[in-house]
Amino acid sequence: MKHIFSEPNQITFIRILLIPAFVTFLFMEIPYRNYIAAFIFIILSLSDALDGYIARKKHQTTAFGKIIDPIADKLLISAALIFLIGRGVPAWMAVTIIAREWLITLLRLIVMSKHVIPASKLGKIKTITQTIAILAVILNFPFNWHLMLAAVIITVASGLEYLIKARNMLDEKILNIPNIITFMRFALLPLFALTMLNSQLNYSLIIFGIIVLSDKLDGFLARITHQETEFGRAFDSFTDWSVLLISFFLLVILGHIGLIWLLLLILPSIIISLSKLTFLKKQKKMPVTPIAKLSVGMTYVAIIAILINFIYARQLLVIMFILIYLSMFRYLILANKLFKH
Repeated sequence: MKHIFSEPNQITFIRILLIPAFVTFLFMEIPYRNYIAAFIFIILSLSDALDGYIARKKHQTTAFGKIIDPIADKLLISAALIFLIGRGVPAWMAVTIIAREWLITLLRLIVMSKHVIPASKLGKIKTITQTIAILAVILNFPFNWHLMLAAVIITVASGLEYLIKARNMLDEKILNIPNIITFMRFALLPLFALTMLNSQLNYSLIIFGIIVLSDKLDGFLARITHQETEFGRAFDSFTDWSVLLISFFLLVILGHIGLIWLLLLILPSIIISLSKLTFLKKQKKMPVTPIAKLSVGMTYVAIIAILINFIYARQLLVIMFILIYLSMFRYLILANKLFKH
């Protein structure tokens, strides 16, 4: 436990906790708000290098730190891009960068159990370019669009570089049709969020329908073409939970459901994710249970029912949560058996 709350990890936790403060100053109607937001963003970005330096200097590098540190980075970049859409950042640029960042973060977690891929020069240039571009947008500097475009190009290039390295280490064909379809499903989430927030219900339903159908399509193609990979299973599961959490967050924000439903979702999402990562680390594969598949399907049904104001939407929501919690207990039982062996 003491390793989790080591000095470098404390800095990382503080970085995460200060992200809402950064977002708040972006929207506050006060003088110099953009300069204050830019200052906070610079501090949070520089502290990324600080926690890593302290971890190496004091020999406090931990497995937990290796996981939480990149997640903190992606949360900061994602929050900045999402809340700057329409204020200097085109939606397609934000979607491209965010999708790449979280895809590579997932891949790093999978690769971490087998190999360590050191940060490349292009990856470091990517981070610097993203930071400069976001600051330029916040402060409304000239050529901020061109800086964002440069950040997108370098971000995609560094992502492809990492995919090639990871593919060689994992001995798996990561860039296959099923995984590309899953990536498309993940990339549609920001667009789904935008249409929801802009009250474009018809477009939201169409996009969500594509997300649901592509979820079934990628698995079907993976089986019939014999292109099933551990990365594909992990990426598919990660995307499923992303769809679920983002959808419920939006439903709460828009007043369709109460906050309690989102809070009830946090526990199983954490436990199931940790259980799957444990299996991936110890057995090099992730289990998929029938009850988990059923819960995902019921989740899609419940979300659509809420969006169209179906008369039995609440009952479907309850059934969905029963299945999710049953799935959580199933994974806990499997994890317990794993540790006993």
